[in-house]
Amino acid sequence: MDRVLVSGSLMETLWRLEEVRQGFRSGSETDVGEALDWVLSRQGLEGSYCGLFLPTPEDLKQELQLPTGEKMHTIAATKHILGEEALRTALVWKRDKTPQVRQALKGLETILERGGKTGRYCCYTCTIAFLRTLATTTISGKEEIVQKGLDRIRRARTTDGRWKGFPYYYTLLTLTEIDQPTARKELKYASKTAQKLLNRYHGKDRTSQFRNLALKNTFRAAQS
Repeated sequence: MDRVLVSGSLMETLWRLEEVRQGFRSGSETDVGEALDWVLSRQGLEGSYCGLFLPTPEDLKQELQLPTGEKMHTIAATKHILGEEALRTALVWKRDKTPQVRQALKGLETILERGGKTGRYCCYTCTIAFLRTLATTTISGKEEIVQKGLDRIRRARTTDGRWKGFPYYYTLLTLTEIDQPTARKELKYASKTAQKLLNRYHGKDRTSQFRNLALKNTFRAAQS
């Protein structure tokens, strides 16, 4: 069995932790704890984005590939998105009381002050990473900010159940994790297209599993 921790890559370690959480990969409590401790050790290192969690040199040499398959090609995007995803990972694995998470949350406050309070941050993909992470926090006023982001997504609707500019599967996955009425409305809007796409992804590779998860949860949310 592969270890959850891949010490050469923050990206790979984060996605493996999420695979364990979703039941796509086995991982003992010891393996998960080791991986989480290593992720926490990346907080605030020199070069990290707003005091979040620093990707490794190997991460910065390669394309960032999200668990849902979309890719980003810049170092700035890699630092920001993986920094956000690392904070989200620590929060969903209940490491919120650690000093590293407390410091990283101060970094998220910096992002809010830099423009995040509008519900948008940088590009379309960075905005989704920001909303996905913010929604997991207990930051005061987060619901209003997330709502602004959801309104931006709504205004980007196309005619085919998608959104102009926003990465489709990563956006779906994020919407299924946000417990707000507007998110459910967007999932309902996307549900017909999601249902048509469900049969495409039955493989055991990472992209197929996370796309299938996003599509199934979209369809289920729309029916509730």
